[in-house]
Amino acid sequence: MSSKWYKNLVSKVKLFGNKVHILENNVLDERKKFREIFEQNIKLEKEIADRTDELNQANKSLLTLKHIWSTMNSSEPLSEVLSTVVNGLSDELGYLQCLVFQIFEFESGNRLKVRAANKNSFSDRVNEILYNSIFSYDIPMSAKKNPIVQAVEKNEIKNIKKFSQLFQDSSPGVEPEKLAEIDDITGNRAICILPIIVQDKPFGCLITISIRNEIVHTEKNFLSLFAGQIELAVTIANLFEQIKKQALTDSLTGLYNRRHFDQCLTTEIERSLRLKQPFTLIALDLDHLKKINDNYGHSTGDEAIKKIGEVLKKNARSVDIPARFGGEEFAVILPGIDVEGGITAAERLKSSIEESSLKDVEKITASIGVATFLRHTEMLGELLELADQAMYRAKKNGRNRVEVATREKEHDWKKVIIETFIAMFNEYKTPAAHKVLEELKITEKKDVNLLEVMYQVLKTFSEAYNDLYKVDYIDEKLDLLEQMGKKLDIPDDEINKLKIASLLYDIGNMLTSEEIILKPGPLTKEEKTKVLENPILAAKEILKPVKATGYIISIIEHHHEHWDGTGYPGELSGALIPKGARILFIVNSFFAMISDRPYRKALAFDKAIEILKNGGGTVWDAKFTDIFIDIAGSKKEALLSLK
Repeated sequence: MSSKWYKNLVSKVKLFGNKVHILENNVLDERKKFREIFEQNIKLEKEIADRTDELNQANKSLLTLKHIWSTMNSSEPLSEVLSTVVNGLSDELGYLQCLVFQIFEFESGNRLKVRAANKNSFSDRVNEILYNSIFSYDIPMSAKKNPIVQAVEKNEIKNIKKFSQLFQDSSPGVEPEKLAEIDDITGNRAICILPIIVQDKPFGCLITISIRNEIVHTEKNFLSLFAGQIELAVTIANLFEQIKKQALTDSLTGLYNRRHFDQCLTTEIERSLRLKQPFTLIALDLDHLKKINDNYGHSTGDEAIKKIGEVLKKNARSVDIPARFGGEEFAVILPGIDVEGGITAAERLKSSIEESSLKDVEKITASIGVATFLRHTEMLGELLELADQAMYRAKKNGRNRVEVATREKEHDWKKVIIETFIAMFNEYKTPAAHKVLEELKITEKKDVNLLEVMYQVLKTFSEAYNDLYKVDYIDEKLDLLEQMGKKLDIPDDEINKLKIASLLYDIGNMLTSEEIILKPGPLTKEEKTKVLENPILAAKEILKPVKATGYIISIIEHHHEHWDGTGYPGELSGALIPKGARILFIVNSFFAMISDRPYRKALAFDKAIEILKNGGGTVWDAKFTDIFIDIAGSKKEALLSLK
């Protein structure tokens, strides 16, 4: 019985052992499963963390790109956009160092220079080691072993490990121990060089130093996006620069245009008066342009004008302002230069022009006038007059010479005007022109009042062409001009010149094509140009040879300018428009409105006044308009009686 019991016990123990073994196996299997699940969870969590980090990085990149795009759309300068890029990469995306290199042209060859760099403790440490700003270094494009040059020339992204490689073959050269010190602080961090190509031409590159040792594929894609934004920013900046240049410069010569020149001249006068420092104005006129055009063609004439522009740019200092006024006329502002320095500069220009070569043309020369602000005058209008007068005196005295501003006697310029009038009327074969010519030849021998001469010329034409011009308007216009001048405290001499300008303008209308005068509708741009090019209306041939009449010229040339800058020909605005031109524009506009036109009947007096009032501050000078309206109101009865 005891044996049986023992056998049963052993059997039960074995059975229990088997169950324990099975249980242990089950436990081990579960532990293995748990371990596998745990390891999978760890991998999943790491992947989630990596993806989250990538997503955060992408969001930051997109926000930075949005900031860059906003900067680009705000028409900020290129330097501001590049600064936004490198600072965004550093501050928002955590890069240690971000640089933008640009290719610059030098006589010795093209070189890469830093155009933008972020500023942080790392960049400060690099500058400290170098003892210089990183902006002071450049890399010649001939340094074929330099990784930046390789990336730009091959248009491929390059990854390097040593910061010192960026300075390979740089100028100035960096000592090896300094390069080693920079490599120490950089460590083994990833450095990425991304080329920037603008309109199929190499521009430079974007360089980033990461906080990580490797740059993953997605990160490289984001950096490529930033490089693309720089390419777009450069393209936009170039377009803005081109548009700005077109607005400021003459298309043929590349010099500044008249409008920008006038603004610069006003600024320079304000500076000169504030600092009590003189500056010199040079007026220059290409000699014998008409002969060049006639003998060799207008294309050669254009080449001669371009040659003058090249000489002016080559001889100009960085602060000088060379400009083309139009045609063969040029001017240069020389800030801080007195009359002696101005003469030296003018003589140098004369010699350079004379020494320049032009195919088919034996020699080109120029006549030059010099006037110095604070020495010869303290008035803007008179400075231009004096420089112009000196230039025309150079022409009169044989051309290819320099003359300095002087003052002439009153009777001299009146005599020149009458002589020029006679020469001009010889070209007109109408009976009225013949009658005027005979009277001028008699007047030439007498000491008469020039205003009376102009008055008689206009009266003669008015009587001959009474269907085109109302004779009775002459006296009333002159009276209104005189009253406005006195209300504005204009000197009597300038009032007389304002009257002469009005008479010359009206004489010009008499000599303008009847087809234009009688046109049943507003003038086209081409017809306006023809009116402005009329020899009397433009006053080139009659008035410009004499100093004292520069004020008259400015009145005639600019009396169609609008107060808000929308007029013509110079699109001048506000106080830049000569005072006399503003006055004449108001008076002429009023008489044009109350006169019959082929395309409309004369407006009523009150309607014309209403239009002037509404246009004050946009078309016409508001202050001058109010003065005119007061004067015209007091003369309403007389003006209504005009026929």
